[in-house]
Amino acid sequence: MGMQQLSTRHLIAIITISEAGSVTAAAAELNVTQPALSATIRQAEEIVGIALFDRTSRRAKPTPAGLALIPEARRILTDVSRATQQLRDLAEGRIGHLSIASLPSAISEIVAPALRRFMAEYPGIRVAVRDALNTEVARAVKSGEADLGFGIPGEEENNLKTKTLFEDRFIAVLPAGHFLGERETVYWEDLRSETLIEGAKGSNTRASVRENLKIEGVGSAIECSFVPTTIGMVRNGLGVSVLSELACRIFANDDQIALRPLLPIVTRPISILQRADRDLSPAAQLFMNFLEYLGDNEP
Repeated sequence: MGMQQLSTRHLIAIITISEAGSVTAAAAELNVTQPALSATIRQAEEIVGIALFDRTSRRAKPTPAGLALIPEARRILTDVSRATQQLRDLAEGRIGHLSIASLPSAISEIVAPALRRFMAEYPGIRVAVRDALNTEVARAVKSGEADLGFGIPGEEENNLKTKTLFEDRFIAVLPAGHFLGERETVYWEDLRSETLIEGAKGSNTRASVRENLKIEGVGSAIECSFVPTTIGMVRNGLGVSVLSELACRIFANDDQIALRPLLPIVTRPISILQRADRDLSPAAQLFMNFLEYLGDNEP
């Protein structure tokens, strides 16, 4: 054991006695016996090696050493109290930081609506949202950069816990006036002869589309990382694309493109990804409650 140090109990005793003017009055205020409080002060004086009070039978007056200690004692107690309050706040979600990595398609339809309710309830929490390709989302959660990820679980995610939020499906994205747009539904094989605008390497959509269209090798002349870019290419008649229904919702009223269901139906589970070996931060735990809420009314 190193040298004994003053505890918050000693500091509270010193401040209360100096304010009350006597050990008896201070003991009553602190709800302890007078001998117990006298013992606490004696112990404090032994620890610092100097008398802190001049005690007569009735009064207790701080010595110069006692007077020097009192402002420090107040400051320390304020710091301890502030730290305690901050931890309580954090546990109750009043302060803190939440970091999210998500597929862009999940942000506008899943993450943003939940965040709107969450931020209204906990305005003190700072939130960082980063949109990324699926491989990046998983990497950010694994590395701890993101508390939560919203993406498609891969087979190799052994240290990630996943929970499906929404079954997304693939749809055909066609330029306005394209002959396939005259049909109610489009089949995967209808797209094989078309110029395809593909997702970038590392995108989950690209892997699924290639598998379903049985594409191998180099692939398309045009690759795009994000949905708005792909839509821009399709609008300009550079080809057709296959995107997730969720990702295309914000473009549903765009008259330069046609969105059509794709058969047979191929789904992809939009899931919450979190580290399996680590508890969620208080802020992330609270945010999860707002997502459960989303299960009641489909996103």
